[in-house]
Order: sequence, then structure tokens, then C-alpha cells
Amino acid sequence: MNSFNLENHPKINSGFKTPEHYFENFSESVLAKVSLEEKPVVSLFQRRKNWFLAAAAVLVLGIMIPFLNKPSDSQNIDDATIETYLAQSNISQYELVNMLDNEDIDALERDLAMDESTLNSAMEYNGNLENYLIE
Repeated sequence: MNSFNLENHPKINSGFKTPEHYFENFSESVLAKVSLEEKPVVSLFQRRKNWFLAAAAVLVLGIMIPFLNKPSDSQNIDDATIETYLAQSNISQYELVNMLDNEDIDALERDLAMDESTLNSAMEYNGNLENYLIE
């Protein structure tokens, strides 16, 4: 291998050249390119504020769910559902009558009121009157 000494051999050009008087105006050209406008300062609390608002919204929603999802009252249940429940349960007629209060009985009498002519015609065509009297 040949010995190589950097001081004795000619220098190699890098191939890069700087324009003339480049470094004389360098600082002015950089400062001209950089905008001196002040950017708005965003505080760290602003980012936290969004998280606080999101947490508060989730908390309010979590508190409101039980109030919005409360079970319906028995008065809101339709008649077909009650009839189906009573038909499938093992409640006798006597137990049902014992559960009624005076207001319920009055409402039934008003809803099921029948005139005498309808009652007489029903009794004529039905030969099993003893069942109505026993029950």
C-alpha cells in the first residue's frame, strides 16, 4: 500500500462554492426571512380547560341517565299488557277482587254499565244462568 500524506499532495476541491459576499449580508437576509410577528401564546390551561369541560359533560350525562331512564309507572302500561300478565299469572278471581279498591270498582261499574234490555236478552239466550248466580 502506498503511503499518503495530506500535506504533500494537492488539495481536492469539494465542488461547493459560496456566492460572493454571501456571509457579509447573511444576518440581514436571515432576519428578513424570519417573520418578526409575535405568535399568540396558548397557555397550558387552555388545553386543560377543554379536558375539564369534557369531564364535566360526561359527569352531567352520567348523573342525568338514571333520571331519564326511570321505570314507567303502572298507569303508563297499556291495557293489553296488563291483560296478558293477568292471563298468564295464577291469580284467582277472588284474589283480583280483593286487590280492587272502591275507586276501581266505581270505574268498572261506569265502564261496564249495561241497560236492562241488553241484560234480559243475554239471559234469555243463555240457558246456564246458575253459573252466573254461583260466581
